[in-house]
Amino acid sequence: MYTDIYNYVFDKLHSFWSPEIIADKWNLNHNIKISFSSIYRAIRSKLFPGISPTSHLRRRGRPYRTERKTYTKHPEKSIHNRDNIVDKRGRFGDYEGDTIYGSVGKGYLVTAIDRKSRFLVAATCKDKSISSINSAFREAFEKASLKIKPLTLTLDNGSEFNGYADIEKDLDLEIYFADVHAPWQRGSNENINGLLRFFFPRGTDFRKVTRAQLDAVLDKINNRPRKCLDLLSPIDYFNQSVALGLTI
Repeated sequence: MYTDIYNYVFDKLHSFWSPEIIADKWNLNHNIKISFSSIYRAIRSKLFPGISPTSHLRRRGRPYRTERKTYTKHPEKSIHNRDNIVDKRGRFGDYEGDTIYGSVGKGYLVTAIDRKSRFLVAATCKDKSISSINSAFREAFEKASLKIKPLTLTLDNGSEFNGYADIEKDLDLEIYFADVHAPWQRGSNENINGLLRFFFPRGTDFRKVTRAQLDAVLDKINNRPRKCLDLLSPIDYFNQSVALGLTI
C-alpha cells in the first residue's frame, strides 16, 4: 500500500498537482489517509527524484495592489457593463484572456480560461500585432478539446487587444476590458498563467512550441483537479454538468 501511495504522489507531482490536491484526492477513495504536509516534507527531503519546491510547487506572488485608482482604456466595453451572470460565474462560455511573454523576439502565448469550469484554451503567436493576436484567439478556440462556445471574453488593456472588434465579429462574442491596475478582476487567468510558467518559463521561444506540445500541456492542466470544483478537473466538471443538464 505504501508503495502505491508513493507512486501515486510521485505521478501526480509530475503532473503539477499541488500537495493539497494530491492528498485530498487520495483520501476521497482510500482508508489509509495522507496529509499534504507529509508530501511537502518528502519533497524537501528529496524523496522524489527530479521534484523540488522550485520546479514543481507554486510560489506565492506579490499581493495585488488595490490603492491605485482604476479605469479602463475602453470605457464603452468596461467590465462593469458585463451581465451579472458573468460576474457570478453562472454559466459556461465566459472567458478571461491574456498573453504570456516569451522573450525578446521569441513570440507569445495567447490564453483564455472559462470562468465557470476553469477550462483553458491557448495558442502561440509570433508577435503582438493585432492580426497575430486575433488569429491566435481563433486558433485557441478552434483547437480546444472541449467545445465550450465563447460568449464573452474579458481582457486587460494591452495595446495588442486594440483590434477587439474583429475578435468579436469572428468569434461571435462580447469583449470587455478590466480596469487598469486591477489584475484581480481577471483572477482565474492570472492564476492559470502562473501555472503555465512551470511548463513555459520566462525565455521560452514560443515560435518553436508545436501545437502538439501545447496540447499536451493543456491536457495536463485541464485534467488537474481543482478545489474550487470540488476536486473535479475542468474537463470532468464540464462533462458532469452536461450529463446533469446543467450547462447554462
